Amino acid sequence: MTLYTLVLWIYTVMVSLVFGASVYETLVVHPAWSRKPPESFRGFVGTPISRMNIPMFWVPVAPLYALSGLGALGLALWTGSQGMAIIASAVCAVVGVGWTLLYFRPTIERLLGDGGGNTPAARLQVEARHWIRLNWVRVGLVAISWWGALSTLARHG
Repeated sequence: MTLYTLVLWIYTVMVSLVFGASVYETLVVHPAWSRKPPESFRGFVGTPISRMNIPMFWVPVAPLYALSGLGALGLALWTGSQGMAIIASAVCAVVGVGWTLLYFRPTIERLLGDGGGNTPAARLQVEARHWIRLNWVRVGLVAISWWGALSTLARHG
């Protein structure tokens, strides 16, 4: 097994984990906190959701996902094994994690951090719907990343 194959396997495991967790959060967790702001926000303030500590999962997983994607892409370029699938996959991984750090995480911390604070309910509902719609785009990026990793692994793994 070459170093590239090993890193590609690690990346494929990471992107599969991220894809599964993203779909779960999108279908189960996000509807719970966004169903009727600000009341639904307050249910998430200061408590682990159903004993889940979501940041404890994502803090190590998100950077490992992006870094393993960059590592797989770097080794693909170095060995001359690059293809559009691994390039698209790594770019989507980095863009998704970057977007998460710049928009999703700060916004969700603001919305859920104090249960919406003194922001009018109508404004919170608009912001929650906007966040949810953009999250579907982010899940799409992860899906492309997953497809690219699996396609490349099928070819080289």
